[in-house]
Amino acid sequence: MSFSLLAYSDQVLPVMESFGVALRRLRTAAGLTQERLAERSGISATGVAALEAGRRTTPRLNTVGLLCDALGVDPQQRAALIAAATRSDHETQTSVASGSITPSNSVTPLNTRGSSEPTRRSDRSLVGRRSELQALHQGWQQRARVSLLFGEAGVGKSTIAEQFAAEVAGVGVTVLAGRSTPQQLGVFEAFVEPIRVALRKFGDTVPEPLRDLGRLVPGLINTDAEILVPSRSDPTVERRLLFETVATLLGSMGPIVLVLDDLHWADTDTLALLANLAAHPGLTNLMIVGTVRSTDVTTSTGAALAELRRHCTVVRLQVNGLSHSEVAQLVSIVAGAEVSDALISSVGDATNGNPLFICELTEHLLHHSTADTEAPPIPEGIRDTIELRVAGLSKDGQALMRGGAVLGQAFDLSLAGRLVGLEGESLLSAIEDTLLSGLVVERSAAVVAFSHGLVATAIYENTPRSRRLVLHRAAAAALAERAPTRSGEIVDVARHWSIVASEDSTAATMAAHWSVRAGDAASSAASIDEAIACYRRAVAMCQEPTGELADALVRLGSALTATGSLTEGKEHLHEALRVADEAGDARVFARAALGLAASVRYAHSDPERLAELEKAISKLDPDEMVIRPALLATLRRQLGFVDTPEADQRRIEAAALVTQAVVRADVSEELLISLGGLRDSLVIDDPVPLGHLARNIIRVASARQDLPAMSTGWYRQAWSALELGEADLFRRSVDEYRSIAQRLRRPYELALSSNMLAAVAQIEGCYDDAEAFGQEALAHASTIDDGNFSWVYFANSGLRAHDGGHVAETFEVMCAVRDDFGRMATFEAAFAATAAAAGDHVLAAQLFDEQIGQKGEILDRNWSYLSAERLPVLGMLAWGCATIGDTVRASILRDRLQRVAALGVRVVRVAPVGAWIGPLDHHLGALSRVLGELDQADHHLQRALVVEDDMRGKPYRVRTLIELAAVAQARGASGAGRAAALRSSAEDLANEINLPQLISTIQ
Repeated sequence: MSFSLLAYSDQVLPVMESFGVALRRLRTAAGLTQERLAERSGISATGVAALEAGRRTTPRLNTVGLLCDALGVDPQQRAALIAAATRSDHETQTSVASGSITPSNSVTPLNTRGSSEPTRRSDRSLVGRRSELQALHQGWQQRARVSLLFGEAGVGKSTIAEQFAAEVAGVGVTVLAGRSTPQQLGVFEAFVEPIRVALRKFGDTVPEPLRDLGRLVPGLINTDAEILVPSRSDPTVERRLLFETVATLLGSMGPIVLVLDDLHWADTDTLALLANLAAHPGLTNLMIVGTVRSTDVTTSTGAALAELRRHCTVVRLQVNGLSHSEVAQLVSIVAGAEVSDALISSVGDATNGNPLFICELTEHLLHHSTADTEAPPIPEGIRDTIELRVAGLSKDGQALMRGGAVLGQAFDLSLAGRLVGLEGESLLSAIEDTLLSGLVVERSAAVVAFSHGLVATAIYENTPRSRRLVLHRAAAAALAERAPTRSGEIVDVARHWSIVASEDSTAATMAAHWSVRAGDAASSAASIDEAIACYRRAVAMCQEPTGELADALVRLGSALTATGSLTEGKEHLHEALRVADEAGDARVFARAALGLAASVRYAHSDPERLAELEKAISKLDPDEMVIRPALLATLRRQLGFVDTPEADQRRIEAAALVTQAVVRADVSEELLISLGGLRDSLVIDDPVPLGHLARNIIRVASARQDLPAMSTGWYRQAWSALELGEADLFRRSVDEYRSIAQRLRRPYELALSSNMLAAVAQIEGCYDDAEAFGQEALAHASTIDDGNFSWVYFANSGLRAHDGGHVAETFEVMCAVRDDFGRMATFEAAFAATAAAAGDHVLAAQLFDEQIGQKGEILDRNWSYLSAERLPVLGMLAWGCATIGDTVRASILRDRLQRVAALGVRVVRVAPVGAWIGPLDHHLGALSRVLGELDQADHHLQRALVVEDDMRGKPYRVRTLIELAAVAQARGASGAGRAAALRSSAEDLANEINLPQLISTIQ
């Protein structure tokens, strides 16, 4: 190898010489100590030492100019030193910037003395770590999904990971890097930078499937998701969607190594995403290398990391301190000269072989003593060492570091300067000084980060509490002035105000306000746990019973309810109702009333909840078109289970007002989302406008990725499609609801989706599948207080038993449980139908008297109007009436069914999309047969066959064929042949679906 040389004085400076070596030689030649050079140049002694030791390898040119002036070098020497500084910028062996790790050609500086003086290396702490690197390479070759490096702070975990990443990057592997911080600056913190870097490869055209990642890296993607808009989405759902999108992104990048530093500080969402990636079957070319400080890892984090073994192959490496010989080697590298055994022993004893502490302590001792033979006192701890290095900075540099430590691991330089009163040239000088110290590293022109978490922690904790309080207050105010809209920014403001409020109660109101906003931010980023924690802080900080406290309580109660903590959630909602009432906040009162009303079980009513809904409605302006319609819809639903004329009249009024609001052409998206939050409530009765409303909710909720509202939309679409007999749309709606329920992983939605699948199976005559889905629904519902699922299962199993020829047994069971279910109109109607099928015509007639009356007076008194929601009762009563041939009731029921048919209803469902009992035309036809109107009966029954074909409803097709046979038989001899053929077809179909008993049951 040959070098071009630049001559100066009587020495030679090789072009390949490092800047640190060159600076040290020039300083020595000038007869200056580091302290003296620092005084002349205006740079701290620590900065000079860092440059010479190779800790800071890329000084700015104005810094080089100051040093050249202080050294008094000639133009050639100046040019050589500038060349060395510029070249150093390209010769860093490992560069970690913006979350990525890329290798460059390493250059070993020439030892110009021709002696044994150690050569400077930028990776000097990577001493004696070949076994760890080898284990990582072996893990990569075997495609171990996760490799974890455990050890104490500063032991070299990060350096090993970075070196490994640099080596694999050199052979075509994509490498991304991120880290967690003790401040936990937002959710999914460790993944934000890696994802940001990965997305940059798409430029301005990020594919649509990946655009949801704009929530994690706001500002990079031009999408509405980067603006924090409070969402009604369940946070756990948003998180699941983000997980899938992250996996898609990483899976598209080929062989990839993802380095996640400081996982002991990882937030729960980072750990959850890590577990998801570890278990993902499609990421076969991904290896995650994580570093964990074993002394700081919490029980929960340790358990989460240990749990990774269940999902994938995990390589676990314990990184220990260096041996005595390795300590000697590292001390010599840092010192840049031969060192005494006493110095090596002192450093080794004080650091226990910790590479970071070795470097820190060696520089400290060199700075305070020039005699290698002496044994200078060892500092009590590394914190003192860091503080001494901070003390070596200029006054402005020290102030900047303390301001930065308050802001966090990485901090904005201008903001940190503002906190401590630095600007202009003073700020630039302080920045230069801190960079030269090596205590911080550049992330960008505007942002720096502490070189190690210990540095930030030590500086922060060594700052007096009174000063920290002033700095936090200033930081909160400065950040708030920026009108933050992004999640991380809002969380940061809330953190500062919370710290201030912990010392100063006058800041509690402001802290509570920002904690609520931080909770909303966490929700938008799919972190329900963090949202709950933020809302709890907000509630704790609110000192007066104000609307703000009530709002925080509503949010907390709703978030807890979403996680299944119903009892605690209700407690907070009750408190919110009380506080909002006292504070006179009508909207918050209404939201609390909605939250509490949603907890009332289906088919039940709660007078207290009804009173709260009415009170909330009265408090709102009649023109309010977001919360008020939701209140009316909820009131309408619950009044349906109050058996009084007054309640029915109020229900009619509420239904009319809701219908008026939702059928408007200019119905707002906010109203649609508000109604989408009402879960299984229909909102309106008629299936045609109900389907239109459902499609609007699905459209808006899909655009917002609001899965709870989407689930409600598809549920209502399924209900509408079932009653209208739109088979394909019904099955698609059921499938969509099932898919969303599995993403939500909430017991209620899972149970309801299982009921819907049971209904599909029952319609098709797949009774084993229907039973399995029914049991699945009960299992999901066992964790929630909703008796409706047990009723739906009971109804379905009763229908299946009836079809299987077990009418008598079903009747006995219904007699036994009547006390439990008798208050439900659907049960009573089913009981009457079963009594008729079981042959107890006396009881059936008695039940008809109780539910219908001799002339329909009871039916009309209880229901002042008819709707699709009343259809299940009418259908089952019609079923029983046709069975016993009650002509009086047949006429009454047919009239009522015809009114419902005018709404466009074609089939009769049971419970909330839980089952069906055939087409409406089947019942109209059967009742017409009883009344002797055979042509009308034949017409309705033929129409029923069409619906049954569309719905693939084979069991009810058997029933309709038997009814048609009965109509033909009633025509006498002229219809005998047709009756026999129809009966034969019914028997064949019953045998085909393995339900031969169905024929005898119908007869």
